[in-house]
Amino acid sequence: MKFIFALMLMLTFMISGCAPANISAVMRASDSNSPYMETRCVTADMREKGEMDRAFAQYDGWRLVYLSEYTTGNRFGTVGAACFERPKK
Repeated sequence: MKFIFALMLMLTFMISGCAPANISAVMRASDSNSPYMETRCVTADMREKGEMDRAFAQYDGWRLVYLSEYTTGNRFGTVGAACFERPKK
């Protein structure tokens, strides 16, 4: 009986927690070859608007050049990465 319970528990965990990952990325034209540009990247939990606002607010006025999102089908984990650039000051 314990073996069947353990097997059912393991199968339930595998079905709910092991979903395939979905990765999407968008890259825009960048001036990264120019020595007069600076680039910064940041990651944020894409499910939390507050965390995204805090992470991206510091790059207000910068140009977005890269955005990617890594998530699972059940949305258990969703992490985004964004890269910004601007002319050096």
